Parts: sequence; C-alpha cells; structure tokens
Amino acid sequence: FVDRSTISSLACAARIVSVANLDGRRRAINQSSSQGPTRDGREKPDIAAPGTDIVAAKGFAGTDRWLSMTGTSMASPYVAGVAGLMLAVNPTLTSAQIGGILRRTARPLAGSDFRWRDDAGVGAIDPERCLDEAVAMRAERDIT
Repeated sequence: FVDRSTISSLACAARIVSVANLDGRRRAINQSSSQGPTRDGREKPDIAAPGTDIVAAKGFAGTDRWLSMTGTSMASPYVAGVAGLMLAVNPTLTSAQIGGILRRTARPLAGSDFRWRDDAGVGAIDPERCLDEAVAMRAERDIT
C-alpha cells in the first residue's frame, strides 16, 4: 500500500462502519491496513480495532483448533461484537446512533488528536465507553 484511497469499495458505503487494523501491541495501525479517504473524498475508515495476530477458533476439519490471523477481517468482527453488546444493553439504538457512539468514544492513537486520520479513522475503539454511552442513551428524564 503506497498511496491513499486503497480502501475497498465494500468499505466505502455511506451507512456502514469501516474498520482499520490496529496492532494492539504497538498501538499503531498495521501497515497492511487499507487507507482512506474514499476515491470521492469521504472519510473512511471510521475507526480502528484490534486485528493483528488475533487467535480465533479454526472451525475447520483437522487437529488444529486455533489459528492466528491478521487483517481487517479480524478487526471488523471485533467492532461488530461491540455493536452487538451495545444493542444488548440498549435495543432501541439505531445504526446511526451506534456509528456515532463508536466514533465519538474512540481514543486517539499515540501522536494523534481527535481528528480523522486516513489510516486510523477517528482512533481506536473503546468498548467500555461505547457501552457506557449506549446505557446512558437509554436513560429517560422527566422534564414535566
């Protein structure tokens, strides 16, 4: 990946959350992760999540039960899991609210601020803050 706008067309859709591959040990984006912006100038990826050297159940025939993989294919399910947990604590959330919470609660990577970056989106996902905000949005307040 030597230039910008290497993010795939599937990750460019307006109403999806596009995820960058975060190397958790280095607290940096893995060099294999695609970069934005989209070819028409929109800000993708949206957020970064752990996707480097992830150990998962293999699920295939054979004696090996585990495998280690790197890529956005490992980072994206992490974000989907957080979104699922957010819906578990607040089933009324819309997809727009989930996307907004994911971006609003992200932590900047070292040497960055809260602005969008072409390789990391708005920063690293913060699952605890996502869940806290999902619960807070469920709270009702009587204003009468």
